[in-house]
Amino acid sequence: MTVLVSGATGFMGSAITRHLLAAGYRVRAMGRSAERARSVLGSFNECRQALGEGRLTFVSADLTQPQTLPSAVAGVEVVIQAAQFPGAPNEDPGKGFTYMNVDRNGTMNLLEAISAVYWARTAGPGLVRFPSGSPRFLYLSGITVREEAPERWNRAKWQAEEAIRGSGLDWTIIRSSWAYGPGDAALNTIIRYSDFLPMMPLFGDGEEKSTPVFVEDVGRVFTLAVAAANATDGLTLQLGGPEIMTMNEILRTALAVMRRRRPLLHVPKPVGHVQGALMQFLPGRPLTPMAVDFSSQGGVADPTALRGLFPDFEPMRLRDALATYLPARRR
Repeated sequence: MTVLVSGATGFMGSAITRHLLAAGYRVRAMGRSAERARSVLGSFNECRQALGEGRLTFVSADLTQPQTLPSAVAGVEVVIQAAQFPGAPNEDPGKGFTYMNVDRNGTMNLLEAISAVYWARTAGPGLVRFPSGSPRFLYLSGITVREEAPERWNRAKWQAEEAIRGSGLDWTIIRSSWAYGPGDAALNTIIRYSDFLPMMPLFGDGEEKSTPVFVEDVGRVFTLAVAAANATDGLTLQLGGPEIMTMNEILRTALAVMRRRRPLLHVPKPVGHVQGALMQFLPGRPLTPMAVDFSSQGGVADPTALRGLFPDFEPMRLRDALATYLPARRR
């Protein structure tokens, strides 16, 4: 079985790619640059082994450039859409790096490419039928996504979900809680402040509740979903870690793992919005007002459905997962 992973070089996409390869699947890694994808993924043991076995290939394609997508989706059994735009959650409209352009329109472009390649037929008003052999579609969504959500990132992902549900393909949507791991741009950024500041800053009061999930568990769940095609077809599943925690508790746990003492400095969101309004004009757009709201949102996953499907799946606790990659810094 060949699985196309859109966003294969990203934080979560690369974890999904590695776990698929470790399970023996063939993966076609899709990115805007196949050369960069080869360089990024080639640093992982699972990918190097799969390269030698011919199970990992690369394709250059861009979700925002529909003409590049048909060749990417041709000849695969599963398509996983896990792409994020560079710098997320800091949008850069001038470069087209927005939730609406990538998460929503990009997903729709991918669905259109599948339709073009696999000759979808009209089965009645508002209905589409794909011939046998058409790929399944798996989508990495977010735990806070809902129809009436006011936030732009949630609306974009909801509209992408709706397009998937109405596509006529077999599909599974996995709504992930906030994910962390060695390559994340959220928790690691906050932690790095403690390298040179006597405190650890965060936006808001830090009391929003979430179920933080280790990125390796995201990769594991997508691999399980690929294998359980019949059981997961047509389902929207929630994925989170085993603990309900506030951001204050998450950061204190990270400090404890590093054996470091730092007080938490709560920056009021209005102050963060002002900072973001100014910093969005700096090179690289390190912060935007919207990113302040994104980084301080909560989101608690209900594990009931996932646990029923995969009773042996046990997500890692935060402290145990952090200990696998955070060094004890002792300062």
